[in-house]
Amino acid sequence: MNPAIREAARRAGAAIRGVRLVVCAYLSVAVVPVGVAVAEPHQGAIVGWGKWVVGGDLSTGFIAVAAGGNHSLGLKADRSIVAWGFNGSGECDVPAPNADFIGIAAGYAHSLGLKTDGSIVAWESNTSGPTSVPAPNTEFIAVAAGWIHSLGLKSDGSIVAWGDNHQGQTNIPSPNTGFIAIAAGAYHNLGLKGDGSIVAWGYNGSGQTNVPTPNADFIAIAAGYGHSLGLKADGSIVAWGSNTYGQRFVPAPNGNFIAIGSGAGSYHSLGVKADGSIVAWGYNYYGQTNVSAPNTGFVAIAAGEYHSMGLKADGSIVAWGDNGGGQTNVPAPNSDFIGIAAGIWQSLGLKADGSIVALGCGVPHDNYGQCKVPSPNTGLVTIAAGEYHNLAIRRVTGDADGDGDVDRADFAALVDYLDGPFVVPQLGGWQFFDVDMDDDVDLRDLARWQNAFTGD
Repeated sequence: MNPAIREAARRAGAAIRGVRLVVCAYLSVAVVPVGVAVAEPHQGAIVGWGKWVVGGDLSTGFIAVAAGGNHSLGLKADRSIVAWGFNGSGECDVPAPNADFIGIAAGYAHSLGLKTDGSIVAWESNTSGPTSVPAPNTEFIAVAAGWIHSLGLKSDGSIVAWGDNHQGQTNIPSPNTGFIAIAAGAYHNLGLKGDGSIVAWGYNGSGQTNVPTPNADFIAIAAGYGHSLGLKADGSIVAWGSNTYGQRFVPAPNGNFIAIGSGAGSYHSLGVKADGSIVAWGYNYYGQTNVSAPNTGFVAIAAGEYHSMGLKADGSIVAWGDNGGGQTNVPAPNSDFIGIAAGIWQSLGLKADGSIVALGCGVPHDNYGQCKVPSPNTGLVTIAAGEYHNLAIRRVTGDADGDGDVDRADFAALVDYLDGPFVVPQLGGWQFFDVDMDDDVDLRDLARWQNAFTGD
């Protein structure tokens, strides 16, 4: 890979270290380079804007966010969950004891939390059962939320599914062993096995669970609304399911891909190649698969419902497709971006200085203020886009314990990582103090910390 592309990918990865599991929305979210979904998080405050973003104390201590249909979840460094937004189905009522959580996921109207003991806690009014976690509720290592069903991956490689089963989405095929990754579509699911094969089940009205042969050598999976994607070890993409808009026709040459993505509410897909180019296919009424020239230097992709985004190694954003609200008009200066996220009508770009640029503010698509980033627009490190709202984590430089200030307790933690030892604990770690993101903790980082010191 081009060294500049590799470096930009590292910067983009650093920008999303706040995500411990998949940040799930019932529609589309940012798609970042494969393998960067689980990392050591920053701590900080959650900033939310648009519809359904007011709630409990969001001022400090958050390390991960998840955006559902009309509600939001925030995971704190103390391993508690804060939920806010629309609560018509009880999706914001976190059950007691609200403690020991290490991961979160949000469906359309239900919520999931993964605990340190490997158990899953799920909640909402439970009209279709997506929150009734089957016993024994132990040894889970990952969760995924479909529209009204849920998935859990266990440490023994088995999958547990529960919730709405009208389309067979909770009937896991036998043998239920050897799984290493899961993906939940609206009404169908994908499971990736350690031997490189994919198992698919649930609604199959468009053939989205008919994995083509040879079913081998897969390394990544993604689920669209009515189609499925698999990335192979040789860099090729296999697509199956609905082909109403050409979702299955991966353009030639089909090779050298390093990342795949498709918005769960969209009908088009994106892939990034090792040479930094993007390939897009599927529904193209708004031009969302017409990648803007020059198609080079891309390191990350995001699929909205009717538009697409690409982040380049030089820190610029390219956006194309539906522009009814201005969501593809990147304002000047188009530089220093390190992260992207795409909602239905809005686009977000995260800058290296910790500020967010929001696109798509034109009438009538900004009805809920989803393009009005709250002040101060600084210190932000993670972004996620829902239907009509957005989330971000604000980092306070040097605030290791997430209590909203930079004091002697934070200094003691910094000293532990100054030139080693580089032992990364489960929550937090040396990356938090790597202010200049050069992969070490040195005197330059100490100087930045001293500038942020607020006293005892």
